Amino acid sequence: MNPSPWPRPSPGVWRLKGSPAAPAEATPASQAEEKAESRAPETPLCCARCGHVITRERDRTTVNGRYTHTRVNPSGFVFHFGCFARAEGCLVIGPPTAEASWFPGFVWEYAMCAACKTHLGWAFHGESDFLGLVLDRLTAPS
Repeated sequence: MNPSPWPRPSPGVWRLKGSPAAPAEATPASQAEEKAESRAPETPLCCARCGHVITRERDRTTVNGRYTHTRVNPSGFVFHFGCFARAEGCLVIGPPTAEASWFPGFVWEYAMCAACKTHLGWAFHGESDFLGLVLDRLTAPS
C-alpha cells in the first residue's frame, strides 16, 4: 500500500544519486525526449495519471541554453524535466523557497496537476518565470 498521495515511480524512472542508467539502454527520460521532438507545436501534453491537459509543445522554453535538464534533489532522487513558459493545467502551490534551488537566483514552488493533484514538477521564479515539468509524468493524448 502506498501511504503517499503521489504515485510511486515505475522501476528505473528515479535512481539514487550515483547510479546512472546503462548508456546503451533507452531510459524513460530519453524516450520522453525523443517523443517530444516528433510532436507538432499545437500538441497538448497531458498529465500521465489522469489525462488533464497541462501544457502544449509550443510552450517549451530554454533555460540556461537548454530545454531539458536532469537534476538530483537533496534526497538523492534524479529528475529529468523539460522547461515550459506556461502550463495552464498546473496548480502552483506552497510558499516560494530558494532552498535547494537548481537555478541560482530563482525560488521555486510545487507544480501539481490541477485535476488530480499529482506532482508534475516545479514553478521557478527569478529573472523570468518558467515551469520545470517531469517529462515522464506528461503524455500526448491517445
